[in-house]
Parts: sequence; structure tokens; C-alpha cells
Amino acid sequence: LEFAVQMSCRGCADAVRAALDAAPDVKLLELRPQEQSVLVETTAAAERVRELLENSGCRAVLKGMGGSSEAPPGGAAVAALGGP
Repeated sequence: LEFAVQMSCRGCADAVRAALDAAPDVKLLELRPQEQSVLVETTAAAERVRELLENSGCRAVLKGMGGSSEAPPGGAAVAALGGP
């Protein structure tokens, strides 16, 4: 799953990492604060992961879902986060 996550500082990124690391069924694959992007592998529902991200204090929106490289092409999602 890929999420757009509003991270404005290193503390935000650290909070996101801690929130995801505390969830045994979520594996953090990529954390890119500059691009405000988080990529995870999980068996949990996307909504649960979004809640984990938001509980870290950052707004989060699901950008897309992936599967194995053998899966047929699916769809795409676009998300924009506005901030103060």
C-alpha cells in the first residue's frame, strides 16, 4: 500500500516510523518524508494502516495498492494533501 502522508519535519517521520514499527502485521518498505510518501506491505486493511498513520499525528491518504509483479494491471489513484 502506498500512502501520501503529511510529514513536515524529521519528528513527523520518526513518529510515522514508530507507529508502523509497533504494528506486527505492517512492514515499512519505504519512508520518504521529502515526497510525503510511505510504502508498506501488510495483511491488514488499508483503513487500519491509515488510522495508524493518522494516530502518529500526520494526515494520511491512500494513494494506491499493489500486488505481485505477476498480477494483471489494476488501477491507479492520485492524492493531494494541502496544508496550512
